[in-house]
Amino acid sequence: MYRPQIFHLRFVLPLCVVFTAFLNSSEAQSGDDSIHLISTSVSGGMIEQKGDEIVGAFATFFKEASARSDVAVDYRLVPWARAVKETEHSDNLLLFPFTRTAEREHRFTWLIPLVEDEMCFVSVAQQIKTLAQARQLKRVLVWQGTSHKAFLTAEGFENLITVRTNKKVIEVLKGSSDAAFYFMCNQAQALVDPTRSELVVKLGATIAHEAIWLVGGKGLKRTKEIDQFIQAVQSLKEEHVLK
Repeated sequence: MYRPQIFHLRFVLPLCVVFTAFLNSSEAQSGDDSIHLISTSVSGGMIEQKGDEIVGAFATFFKEASARSDVAVDYRLVPWARAVKETEHSDNLLLFPFTRTAEREHRFTWLIPLVEDEMCFVSVAQQIKTLAQARQLKRVLVWQGTSHKAFLTAEGFENLITVRTNKKVIEVLKGSSDAAFYFMCNQAQALVDPTRSELVVKLGATIAHEAIWLVGGKGLKRTKEIDQFIQAVQSLKEEHVLK
């Protein structure tokens, strides 16, 4: 199967443990040896902020990496566009989950891929098995701020609609049997409607595999603490903690 060099999430952890978020500023003080992570809220049990706490699969994963590396970690969850911009111009922020594209390649320091996901088209009315089949649909939805649009555009798609809310995905899919949503196979239902009260989707065949990365800005300062943390992340990755 064709495996394009693009890279976004399937997170199946048995429990989502609570990880306390220290809401520090994006710029570390001189001599600060903490790891400064930045991201945005992602539904489906991935990562979100509840009060002063960060919960979800990523919180569990990075908490364990912090413990193994003996390096403190703090978080900020902000709108995605802001997280990307701040990371690009920072020398100490680490961003996740990030996909790798040609346009982004020179702008960031690519530290480590965290997990690889199967991508597919989901629809209410039919199973989409090929790119050719999806090209014939009236609408194909892609999530804002991901590499999905670039990938499908390169594959000749002219029917793409960018969305940024679950409500919009439900609205379009329920209103048209000739529409599909391109997303991670194992996360699509949870993202769209985890309770299945409004919408149950049909998964198509795996179209591509996409890896998500932990990255820093181009001017990231590689400290010994960052290297220790990355080693711990690599160890957890080999244990398939995120899969």
